[in-house]
Amino acid sequence: MTFYIHCEGVTDYAVIPVLMKKVLKTYDIDVKWVRRDELRKVKTHRKSNIKISGHYKLVKALATHSLIYGSKYIAYHQDADGKFTVVYDAIISEFKPLQENGFSCLAIVPKETVESWLLSDDSAYPSIPNDPKLPSEPEEIWGLKNDKNSNHPYNYFVRVLAQFGLPDNRDTYAQIAEKTCIEVLKRRCPESFSKFYADTESFFAKKASCDERKSPCKAIKGF
Repeated sequence: MTFYIHCEGVTDYAVIPVLMKKVLKTYDIDVKWVRRDELRKVKTHRKSNIKISGHYKLVKALATHSLIYGSKYIAYHQDADGKFTVVYDAIISEFKPLQENGFSCLAIVPKETVESWLLSDDSAYPSIPNDPKLPSEPEEIWGLKNDKNSNHPYNYFVRVLAQFGLPDNRDTYAQIAEKTCIEVLKRRCPESFSKFYADTESFFAKKASCDERKSPCKAIKGF
């Protein structure tokens, strides 16, 4: 199957499809990343009384892009950055009109960033991190991103990598994600990753059900 995903950045895209495939215990899915600059070029036609504010315009642009290529399967990622419930609920709200028109939609909202998920499993690193150690509750650490000594998940992750001489690039992110045990991640990040785990399973279960019915695609109302 092919589905289209919007991730905030290149390192997020290095992690999320890997974890998604590990959740499903299969690599037989085709994930297409649609970058923000591509989505901003997508033209959507909607009724004048429909208002979509802020960057959530990108949700509808992602659906339009996906439909152009014959797919109704989309996933949208945004880090929570201290507002997990608010961000998750906002994305779900934007999905509703799309789901009414036959789309299968997956919200991906790490609490607080994707680095939080990567700080869950000691065994994903060359040896057990000790300078610093991995946080006991990766979803709960926070701090100023522009302060390298803060406990912002990105800064904390960079310090963990530094003790092994690892760069904070997409290859390292992908390697850590590949070596992370899903069960450990669920246990250490019970709020957002457990939600991602359940939503991913549900997303693909609905996809399989739709395939069995072989329903033809329909145009999106208001586009």
